[in-house]
Amino acid sequence: LADVCRDQHTTFGGMSSWMSRRGYSVKQAKADVVRDYYGGVEPSQPTTSSPSFTQIAPAMLSEEEFSLAGITITFNSGTTISVKRATPGGVIKMLRDYERTEGDLCIL
Repeated sequence: LADVCRDQHTTFGGMSSWMSRRGYSVKQAKADVVRDYYGGVEPSQPTTSSPSFTQIAPAMLSEEEFSLAGITITFNSGTTISVKRATPGGVIKMLRDYERTEGDLCIL
């Protein structure tokens, strides 16, 4: 989040407040990034006695199952979004975020 704050010329507190007003927490954002990076698989529970390390075991998915390519989405408002490559979960999350912020309904 620090990198995003730097890019947007804002503070961590300001970004956290903005996210919480929209029902999104820093903890949830981190979990979403990890889940999307590993193809929708939640990190497994640590097998050691140290709770400070989390072991992540990605599922072995084929390229077709893992990503979508060349997606174009047009909303009722006329907004068009083109996505080169994304996971299905990432596309759904983007659509839900757009619907929540813009109020423009999208049927999946």
